[in-house]
Amino acid sequence: MEDMIWRCDLVPQYQAYQQEIHEAIERVLSSGRYILAENVQAFEKEFSEYIGSGYGVGLNSGTDALLFALWCFDLKPGDEVILPPFTAIPTYSAVRHSGAIPVFVDIDPETYLMDLQQVKKAITSRTKAIVPVHLFGNAVDIEELRDIVGPGIYILEDCAQSHGALVRGKKTGRLGDISAFSFYPTKNLGAYGDGGIILTDNKEFANAIRLRRMYGMINKDEFIVDGINSRLDELQAAILRVKLKHLDDMNTRRAELAALYADLLNPKYVQPQKVRDGISSVYHVYSVLCRSNRDELVRYLEGKRIQTNIYYPMPLSKQKGYLSSFSTSTDLPVAQQVSERIIALPFYPEMSEDILRMTVSAIDEFYAGRV
Repeated sequence: MEDMIWRCDLVPQYQAYQQEIHEAIERVLSSGRYILAENVQAFEKEFSEYIGSGYGVGLNSGTDALLFALWCFDLKPGDEVILPPFTAIPTYSAVRHSGAIPVFVDIDPETYLMDLQQVKKAITSRTKAIVPVHLFGNAVDIEELRDIVGPGIYILEDCAQSHGALVRGKKTGRLGDISAFSFYPTKNLGAYGDGGIILTDNKEFANAIRLRRMYGMINKDEFIVDGINSRLDELQAAILRVKLKHLDDMNTRRAELAALYADLLNPKYVQPQKVRDGISSVYHVYSVLCRSNRDELVRYLEGKRIQTNIYYPMPLSKQKGYLSSFSTSTDLPVAQQVSERIIALPFYPEMSEDILRMTVSAIDEFYAGRV
């Protein structure tokens, strides 16, 4: 389907860096060292330095990065972790598998991020941590959040969608106690498979995670703590090292395309995600709220061979997995309303302006006479 306009097309990026990527892969294959070798070690250092964090530990996925980070907090039965309901399922899954109780707070209707004004109401004597999600490349103001929660509650930044985003000049991932990144292929910094990393300035956290990702082993015959197998793959680390060199350029292009969308889209039809003052988004996804007729618009665009996605069609608090765990639903009206109106438009750094203009024209055609 060559004439299809994809929501996210990964092929042009591969073609742009194909030679560098093939050379990196060949070096790994020729080395004969495929597990936790020099590329993983180098990428951990390079990515930590890029973000401005003291330590990095590569893991199998972004989900594992969230879970390992939560393990550092020594959570006990009954401990609570605050998180937003409008995020990908892994955020919730990691909290549940850590043994903690997820506590949802609603989102801001314009930024789609955790509503910090509601966080204070959700804190109890059992609150141990909070997981702000930097969603769609937009960033939560972690400094403001710290002022709200105080020094006694851990902050775990979910940075799966915010590689390079800034909060008053500081990159997300260096602002909380620990952060978790995903390198799923569609991310701003994406591998060609799964991958993740935790970043922290806490040496004890980093050492504990480094130990647990390899079964808790200190040598091939002895382990001293419970652990699992969750290692960033050497080949993926080599690929990520190549792409990291180009990340700022890719993010700059994302910002240019986002600005063009914002300039061309009719505010009578759709409302783009708002980025607050002091925040620099990296526009992982370009999402807008439809003023009306969201599902009809999706079908209309499909008929024009323009792919869109809905992130997210249902708040986590309404998911069956949540209900089966707690036998109740939380009333979070803003997350519900956003879920019913949101749509993600075609968007990736190699996308042409012609594709963007075609998408905008199709949206205008649909709403003409309807609004």
